[in-house]
Amino acid sequence: MESVCQNLRYGLRRLRKSPGFTIVAVLTLTLGIGATTAIFSVVDAVLLRPLPFPHASRIVQVLRHYDEGDEPAVSAPQYLDWHKRNHVFDHLAAYPILPSGMNLSGTGEPQHVQSIGVTNEFFPVMGIEPLLGRTFSPEEDQPGGANVVVISYGLWKDYFGGDPAILNRQIQLNSSAYSVVGVMPSGFEFPGATRLWTPLRLPAVSSDPANMYAVLGRLKQGVPLAQAHAELNILQKQLRQEQPDLPASDTLAIVTLQNHIVGNVRPILLLLLGAVGFVLLIACVNVANLLLSRANSREQEVAIRAALGASRRRLLEQMLTESLLLGLVGGATGLVLASLGIRLVTTLGPASIPRLQEVAVDLRVLAFAVLVSVVSGILFGLGPAVHVARIPPSQTLKEGGRGLAGNMKKHRARGLLVAGEISISLILLVGAVLLIRSAVLLHAVRPGFDPNNVLTLQTSLPVKYARPELKNAFYRQVLDRINAIPGVEAAATVTSLPTELGPDLPLSVEGRVHKDAREGDAETQYRWVSADYFRAMHIPLLRGRGFTEADNEHAPGVVIINQTLARQVWPQEDPIGKQMTIGKTMGPEWSDTAPREVVGIVGDIKDTGLDEMAPVELYIPYAQVPSHVVALSVQMGPTSWVVRTQMDPSAIRQEIQKAVSAVDTNQAITNVRTMNQILATSVASHQFNMSILTFFAVLALLLAAVGTYGVISYGVSERLHEIGLRLALGARRGDVFRLVVGQGMSFALLGVGIGLAGAFALTRLLTNLLYGVTTTDPFTFAGVALLLAMVALLACYLPARRAMSVDPMVALRYE
Repeated sequence: MESVCQNLRYGLRRLRKSPGFTIVAVLTLTLGIGATTAIFSVVDAVLLRPLPFPHASRIVQVLRHYDEGDEPAVSAPQYLDWHKRNHVFDHLAAYPILPSGMNLSGTGEPQHVQSIGVTNEFFPVMGIEPLLGRTFSPEEDQPGGANVVVISYGLWKDYFGGDPAILNRQIQLNSSAYSVVGVMPSGFEFPGATRLWTPLRLPAVSSDPANMYAVLGRLKQGVPLAQAHAELNILQKQLRQEQPDLPASDTLAIVTLQNHIVGNVRPILLLLLGAVGFVLLIACVNVANLLLSRANSREQEVAIRAALGASRRRLLEQMLTESLLLGLVGGATGLVLASLGIRLVTTLGPASIPRLQEVAVDLRVLAFAVLVSVVSGILFGLGPAVHVARIPPSQTLKEGGRGLAGNMKKHRARGLLVAGEISISLILLVGAVLLIRSAVLLHAVRPGFDPNNVLTLQTSLPVKYARPELKNAFYRQVLDRINAIPGVEAAATVTSLPTELGPDLPLSVEGRVHKDAREGDAETQYRWVSADYFRAMHIPLLRGRGFTEADNEHAPGVVIINQTLARQVWPQEDPIGKQMTIGKTMGPEWSDTAPREVVGIVGDIKDTGLDEMAPVELYIPYAQVPSHVVALSVQMGPTSWVVRTQMDPSAIRQEIQKAVSAVDTNQAITNVRTMNQILATSVASHQFNMSILTFFAVLALLLAAVGTYGVISYGVSERLHEIGLRLALGARRGDVFRLVVGQGMSFALLGVGIGLAGAFALTRLLTNLLYGVTTTDPFTFAGVALLLAMVALLACYLPARRAMSVDPMVALRYE
């Protein structure tokens, strides 16, 4: 301990005596450690930290497996069969994959509340006990059971003022009375941001083949995922034998709930963690170069200490202690920078990153910062310390012992470190430029409609609107009132908004099921709309006519198709007047009762995302939707509305709520956004990925430029004697300039070559993040390589100019 304390005191004195060196080294480490800690805090909260449920590793999600991926869409018969026969789950629960929410009324203006129907074992699956009251009994989860509801802690506090007498209180949900039986603890709002739960009430026997439910299970103690997966697939085969209507290829997959929640963002977060690790490595290389340069001034000191009896081990301990001090100071300041970075990431991060609100500087992040600081201190300090400690004292104590050969050897070592910095910077810059080009191309995409001055909103209709005539009357009356608002140009309803998830159904044409020529599937994007939808969205009508109020439930069935569908199905014919049937292979409850006539063709729109090709798509009048589909839509999803205005669309929000309330006083509007906001949200993840990686790449470039300049500059000062000798013997100043630049650029070009090879291999990880550009785009590689070469040339130019101005007589004087 006495030796450690001596080393610490001496190290602190050395750092105080070299304030310039200390400040530069600490700032470099602050940037590297701070950025790394900030990204680790996100990775830790999203990927590594267990979900906040008891024994969360035993909670699993059941998925249907497809060649193109898995999805949590299970039919009612499947869930009921598994629930009855399984032996691997303590509890098994289901809830709709597309909950529509409910309208809470009775006190002031109606409020839309995000809600979901769940089976009675949902809360035991999650392992969460209510703060007040109880959850649902099996009897309440049966058809005809009592109307009961469990509410979240947030809803209890916000809407009911934390009333302790809330239990058994009657509240109005979708115009029906419900009794509050429980309040969940603070922080529990699963799935998503759910604020109240009602019984799902699946019938004991169901023949509904639609895959509408997500299924969660809590594994029995000691049961592995593989065993549960095998048993469910056995049960699935048995069910398929009993119900031949199930697809023969319908297989299942089981993953932990945490992996299911974070699966989509895992690759990009790990990619960002790797990128920031590169930045930290560059920072360590820069500090190592600083220490190597500083080692020259310490060789005599170390030699004297060795001559006086200090062992090589003690010398190593002393210099590593100084490196660790630098690392810990840089880590402490980096932690401050990380806290600011975390605040920025949580503010700007897209909603597609789950659990982002849980990111914070806690003990785990603090421990990581300390670990990174210590490892960094060893990483950048070990090489210079070994180098100095291995120099024989007799060589250093001789006059002129630091000769040309030794200097050249050290210069070569520092140059190789610079080459490594440049290669890493090039890899990050190539990735950043690819993402920037993708973002530029994505922003230039024309969505196929005019998003300006369009307000969107949603309504969730109660079960009473499951009757088509009531739902159609509600639509007509609300649209009439919205169109009467001053400044409204057109208003319409649509199944789902552009770029957001919508339904798809198979399409039959002339006795055959249509196959998508690009993807090979039989599914077609299916939208039901009101008559003014195309006018409200400024979607061009290319041929035929649009919908009118005459296209009602009593009129012959009609359909409007998009340009892609027309091109695929009737490439050499005029589609107008042709016949098609929708949903025929899904069963009578989904299918049209008679073929529909194609009456119009509209332009393609990016209805599934700006980064996707225009889908095969068709539109039908909302009044001609099959009754079963109407009932399902009321249960499963909200209705979307679009309103085009002649002014700022946000200014008429209150007027729209009044128009809706005038038709149904218990109906609330929700999710009010402009169409431009929706488009921005659809590309938010691309923008976030681009911004973060670009920041790291620019930071790496700056560090590499500073490192290159520092090495070349110090090399010049170290070789003043040699340069003076060359000039005295007749060398021209241009020769000196070319010598310095040539040696510096040789290391830089080596780094560019290594970086190009590394970028060619690693940018493949960006494949799923790019749009309109390949991972091996030659223009990007060439441009970034040229940029790095120019930055390195500039970093070499300034020291070379200084070398040209050396006075031979001054340089040759004895030190």
